[in-house]
Amino acid sequence: MGQKENYIYLYGIVPVYELDKTPFSSFAGIDKEQKAAIATYGDIAAIYTEVDAEAYEGEALESRMKDDLEWLQESAMHHHEVLLDLQKQYTLIPMKFCTIYLSQDSLVEKLLEQADTIQSLFIRIKDSEEWNLKIYCDDEPLREHVLQHSLSIKEKMQELESLSPGRQFFEKRKIDQLVDGELEKEKNQFCEQIHAELTEIASEEKVKTAWSKDVTGRELEMSWNSVYLIQQNQVETFLKLVQQKNEESASSGWRFEATGPWPAYHFVY
Repeated sequence: MGQKENYIYLYGIVPVYELDKTPFSSFAGIDKEQKAAIATYGDIAAIYTEVDAEAYEGEALESRMKDDLEWLQESAMHHHEVLLDLQKQYTLIPMKFCTIYLSQDSLVEKLLEQADTIQSLFIRIKDSEEWNLKIYCDDEPLREHVLQHSLSIKEKMQELESLSPGRQFFEKRKIDQLVDGELEKEKNQFCEQIHAELTEIASEEKVKTAWSKDVTGRELEMSWNSVYLIQQNQVETFLKLVQQKNEESASSGWRFEATGPWPAYHFVY
């Protein structure tokens, strides 16, 4: 049997016409043994590198991703940094980490099959950037605000004084649950209002699941997590609004964190 052909590791797809303005500059591929290359198919250009077939076969790759955490971290960072660099130069449809094709032919077949969808994506994301917004909340100032401004809770707190100590204990637990409910309601309404204002600036938006403290490693709870596809000429307006809301809400326990620009990860799949 002859030696197995290398597989194709795909970084992303760009419009061919943009290569005339910004010629492609090669770089070391994910395994550092092969240089990245570009192949054009009609109006579509694929940026890829060849990788060893045995190392990137299904089970071998799965095992490597599970057992070799150093390689996984380094390779995922390489992929991410390559996409960040390409996104600065081209209208980029980014691929997920370890998007593998068995051959050039299988890549061509897939690109031609999805040519119309790809062209539509190029139009949607052209001159746009993805920005992420996470909103964190210190519950204590907000809880105090709820206690001070909720008439129903104030009334129930006053009623406690006339109850026996045993009844007070159980009623206090009910009030705590009521406060927790009002707190969540207040947080959701606040975040949804911010999101509505930012959506006016964005071309597209998506709401994601907020991360737990175990994931973020932060003291503050994440109350909101969303992404926005924003035209480059609207980015400054977007960031100014986020900064304004951050300053206005800081005393109430809110913290805003906008990060980007990222490739349009959330708007091409």
